[in-house]
Amino acid sequence: MAGHKRKPASEFAGFRTASGILVLLGVAMIAATPTTDGVQVKLAAVTVAVLMVMAWLKPMGGPFRLFTLLLIVFTSTRYMIWRGVETIPHDSPVTLIGGLMLFGAEGYGYVLLLLSAFLSVDIFRRRPKPAPLSPEKSPSVDILVPSYNEDEDLLEVTITAALNVSYAPGKAKVYLLDDGGTVAKRNQADPAKAAEALERHERLRALCDRLGATYLTREKNEHAKAGNINSALQHTDGDLILILDADHVPSADILWRTVGYFVDDPKLFLVQTPHFFLNPDPLERNLGTFRKMPSENEMFYSVIQLGLDSVNASFFCGSAAVLRREHIMEIGGISGDTITEDAETALELHSRGYRSAYVARPMVAGLAPETFSGFIVQRMRWAQGMVQIFLLKNPLVKKGLSLAQRIGYLNSCFYWFFPLARMIFILGPLLYLLFGVRVYVGDFDDFLMYGAPHIVGSLMLSATLYGRTRWAIASELYEIIQTIHCSGAILQVLKNPRAPEFAVTPKGESLESEFVSPLAKPFYWLIGIVFLGECAGLIRLLVDPIGPGVVGVLLLWNSFHFFLLIAALGVLYERPQRRIFPRFEREGAVHLDFIGKGVTARLTDISITGLGCVLPAGSDCNPEPGDRVRLDAVDLGMAHSQQIDLRVEKVFGTSEARRLGFSYVIEDPLQWQTIVALVYARSQNWKTFQEERATSEGMVLKVIFLMRDSLHHAMAHIRYLRRERNT
Repeated sequence: MAGHKRKPASEFAGFRTASGILVLLGVAMIAATPTTDGVQVKLAAVTVAVLMVMAWLKPMGGPFRLFTLLLIVFTSTRYMIWRGVETIPHDSPVTLIGGLMLFGAEGYGYVLLLLSAFLSVDIFRRRPKPAPLSPEKSPSVDILVPSYNEDEDLLEVTITAALNVSYAPGKAKVYLLDDGGTVAKRNQADPAKAAEALERHERLRALCDRLGATYLTREKNEHAKAGNINSALQHTDGDLILILDADHVPSADILWRTVGYFVDDPKLFLVQTPHFFLNPDPLERNLGTFRKMPSENEMFYSVIQLGLDSVNASFFCGSAAVLRREHIMEIGGISGDTITEDAETALELHSRGYRSAYVARPMVAGLAPETFSGFIVQRMRWAQGMVQIFLLKNPLVKKGLSLAQRIGYLNSCFYWFFPLARMIFILGPLLYLLFGVRVYVGDFDDFLMYGAPHIVGSLMLSATLYGRTRWAIASELYEIIQTIHCSGAILQVLKNPRAPEFAVTPKGESLESEFVSPLAKPFYWLIGIVFLGECAGLIRLLVDPIGPGVVGVLLLWNSFHFFLLIAALGVLYERPQRRIFPRFEREGAVHLDFIGKGVTARLTDISITGLGCVLPAGSDCNPEPGDRVRLDAVDLGMAHSQQIDLRVEKVFGTSEARRLGFSYVIEDPLQWQTIVALVYARSQNWKTFQEERATSEGMVLKVIFLMRDSLHHAMAHIRYLRRERNT
């Protein structure tokens, strides 16, 4: 791991890129050396054995890590050469096209492997640069909170926390940018919708007046979020801009930990920080992995962005980011040619020679999409937007970028073609299993000689680079649930790059009961087709004159995707989530004052709406729903004493372990600010939670549990369908 005292890694990006290309050429020349089958068997055995040893040693940096990555690149390069030379069928145009498509999908994975190895071989962590303490030396900051249709309660939390951010007095202002109450919306033809927009406009303006923020709206809803921010830039004047999504509640230290970089570097246009989510996404909630498995985005924010930062290619992610107004206005504001305006803006400014920085500390707490439908809306927008950038603003040919930056942006864009590659992996083997169209030539022994080291190496690469932030199989499961719907979205962009429109991700949804996602039907069809291929493959394994080699390889691949598709059913079975504001686990002793009678209880969880406690065994305290309780905020981590009033909402459990559910009784603005600070002010809470999940220990058991739980919830999905059919 990179040290804290060396120069920024981006200063050596040119040397690193040139040396990386030379090393790759050297590895390719060695990998292309022909050998006999006997030598290849020994080479495969030795390679796999060495990779296993490296997996046991877990090299985190230095020469062992570099050696491991080079060995992985060697095995994968040798595999791809073998695939291209020996296994592409030439029987007919149909078989050639099928074989090339499957080989192309594997080639896509190989390119991503090379890009990942290059960007993450030695990641860089920046030294902290605190913001100045004096107002005279502190740049002014406008905190912008764009909103479209988010609930008022959600906005109140975000705005309150933004107003409580620690910074030089008088140097930060908070603005709510309301795109749901524009003049056009308040005067639209539908009187009901116009009245709804007017009511929202008045409510949110009153909310801002009450809290001390500034309310802004505009004439028309043009260019979605980018247009909303650009309109606000005309009415604000801060040197820096902190952008927060409506559900991204900032910790108190977000400016203190980011502004200092701008003071030291006048060419810096961006400091991006991670997006941390308090609630589980649909996969985490429906499979029950949220408390034990790192979230999907942690691989990106904990590893990939650090790698991009090492070559000055970390990019704007739309929120939890500070930007320099001067540089943003130089390009006319936030870019809006694509629906991923954030990455597009960063690409444009990087091409002009400006720099970015990435601080890998979570300092916002947001909400992940609650439903699978909301999740897919978000991912389709990301996929379409990044493909748009690849087509319309191609980083490989855009002027002004360094070679390392081109590689970084290529990785960021190219990744989002995975739905097409995954769909080819699913359908390719079926061409032969169902229709006899050969897509692969070779026997099982050949595959073991070349394919086994490649597969082990790919798994080892994932474990080496992302082992603490991504479980094995989790990536495949996340990809498979996005593949069907995102494939169509990407094809739409390929047909017309300017066709996509910005879609707002639903947030803060409440799920009252369990149900099957309305997006599940295509999965049933694909499972049925893959199952037919499985049956046909088993028959061919017995009677096919070509022999079991080809059939065995394709059947193995088909079986893997059949398992993934079945596991995806568990994600599509939506579980109840009745809380809009999730409760966060927090342990500690608290003193509860039941109107003069005190008892020390154990805190179990806390949220912006209430908290939970467990009374000690044998306590003679017998609270009832509706009782009032008081505690001191110091018990919850506040630095100063502040009384908090609570109301008992629920009493459950046994006399030996009675659990109490409390809601807050808020009677003045100071109490509300205290509660928001208790829940959201300390970024250390989010950092600790991530670190507790980020471990690679016992990975085999973790993967087994994930597979078991996926299948268990898939069976629950099937049972639900049976119940619905019977009723």
